[in-house]
Amino acid sequence: MELGQHKTRNPVQKRGIETRGKILDAAMRLFSEKGFHNTNTKGIARAAGVATGSFYAYFKDKKSVFLEIYKGISHKQLKEMAGGMAGLDDQGDTDRVAVLLDALMDEHGFSPDFQREVSVMRYSDPDVEALHNSIHEGLQQEIARMLGTQKERLRVKDLDAAAFVILCACEEVIHTPRLITHRIDRDRRLSNLADMISRFLYK
Repeated sequence: MELGQHKTRNPVQKRGIETRGKILDAAMRLFSEKGFHNTNTKGIARAAGVATGSFYAYFKDKKSVFLEIYKGISHKQLKEMAGGMAGLDDQGDTDRVAVLLDALMDEHGFSPDFQREVSVMRYSDPDVEALHNSIHEGLQQEIARMLGTQKERLRVKDLDAAAFVILCACEEVIHTPRLITHRIDRDRRLSNLADMISRFLYK
């Protein structure tokens, strides 16, 4: 191993998997509460109830944990989106759009405070920016793929561009109010967003 190279392990046994999971959970709490720059590896290890050495057995540094959390959330989004759209061939346009929005909302772990940290970090850290761009591209491709299964119902022809427009609209309407206080409640926002996307997509 070269000087300065840090090798971590990928756990396969239950105890190691649980330890790694505790570190990820603790890190997400601290990043959300204190921010990335006010969080350190010792604090993460302490909050996870593990030794600092155990932290370094699984992660190189705090940024690698941050990236792993963000990556895990995005994979969950893609899985939920693909799974939710399956079997909706006989459903109405509004139902299809609702499933898409539910997946993009990702309310099962992407806290507003962590979302805020991601938004800050993507403009200041090239690794976070690269991961964000990769996630955005993955979501766009999945939306385009789903649209491709409904071509006969669509009025749009350029599915890749349509997917990009939909994703950007969703990010603005769904995520921006998580970062700033907004007087229009969630249900009103999503109802109008679903109506807009339905009119844009379908004949």
